[in-house]
Amino acid sequence: MKQTAATIEYMERDVKAMERAEPQTAFLLKRLKRHHAPTYRKSLLTAYYSLQLAKALGFTREEQTVLFRTALLQDIGKLHISRDILDSRNRLYQGAVWQMQTHPKYSADILQTFIASGEVDGEAVLQHHENLDGTGYPSALNWKSITLNARILRIAGSYTELTDAQGAARLGPREAMEELYCWSDVLYDADLVELMNHLIRQTTTEDAVKGDGAHELAARNRKS
Repeated sequence: MKQTAATIEYMERDVKAMERAEPQTAFLLKRLKRHHAPTYRKSLLTAYYSLQLAKALGFTREEQTVLFRTALLQDIGKLHISRDILDSRNRLYQGAVWQMQTHPKYSADILQTFIASGEVDGEAVLQHHENLDGTGYPSALNWKSITLNARILRIAGSYTELTDAQGAARLGPREAMEELYCWSDVLYDADLVELMNHLIRQTTTEDAVKGDGAHELAARNRKS
């Protein structure tokens, strides 16, 4: 699951194939790409990792398809946010923070038809930035209220942000997994982090965090 240009090319082919089978989905993704290419890129990679997790969890083909489409479109609400805000590397002013934290609701509004038909998981769209400890947004939900699909999107999106070669962090798979383990059962579902680590270890030449020592590392990091 190492992020490479080949992964992006693979996902681009999938999106291209959607033009005939799912013209509305393809249209929205084209709009997102024109508005903000980095968000579009993140959406493709998040969808890829989400699908790998769904397969490993034994999701049905239909459940995989819904989650994949949801991951692709979860950030479509950023069409309502200016590129200046999306590209900012500086501390955002309060109004900009509010706009960013409202984008899941914008996404749900845009995707109403998809959600009503069951093609997109509306709860996952709204919850994909919620944290298990209640510090997420837009509704500050805690672990009991956050759906499995939303937890998958949260981990897949965070891993993408940490490892994307065009992103700010640009961590390797091992460093990224250490970060996810550090926040297991705080921000992220620990079982899903463990599964993510297993999948990465299977498919990358750079091993992620190995074995039970990962949990010890997470505990040490949280205390430091």
